[in-house]
Amino acid sequence: MRIKAALAIALSGTALLLAACDKGPQEPTGAASADAASDVAGPSDDASDGLASPAAATSLDTGALSERRDPERLLRYYVSAIREGDWASASKAWSLDAEMTPRKLETELGGTAVPRLAVGKGDMEGAAGSLYYEAPLVVDFGDGRPSKRGTIVLRRVNDVPGASGQQLNWRIERTSTLTQ
Repeated sequence: MRIKAALAIALSGTALLLAACDKGPQEPTGAASADAASDVAGPSDDASDGLASPAAATSLDTGALSERRDPERLLRYYVSAIREGDWASASKAWSLDAEMTPRKLETELGGTAVPRLAVGKGDMEGAAGSLYYEAPLVVDFGDGRPSKRGTIVLRRVNDVPGASGQQLNWRIERTSTLTQ
């Protein structure tokens, strides 16, 4: 009897997940954004343009660029930099191999309104001497462009002897929604 109950619960959860995946793009609401973002990084309603103010630029957690334990800290930094339109700071969150530049980010995300990024809770796994953190990503544009959905993948070398400081820090390796 317990096996049947557990199977029924598992199947109903799978059905809910499949139903959620089948939904088209929706404008996130405060409650939906909080659930989707799991307090990692969410949209901001206070940004009205893509220009960063000097006060905003100093509010970024630059210590996140040296983070080795918590990949979500780097994601919060990245989302904050994008929200502020600080393309140079946002590009620092990317790995050197990704060759992401401030200009590439601005071309992809810039526009007449600051985009809203929501990053969900991700999963971490190890492979071939590296740790990977993959999380769902939603990019909503405030200028009428359609939303983008996909994943964002962070990577760091897993304390391998001879690894550089840069390799040991979490960095964005790729996304499924941004041109790299």
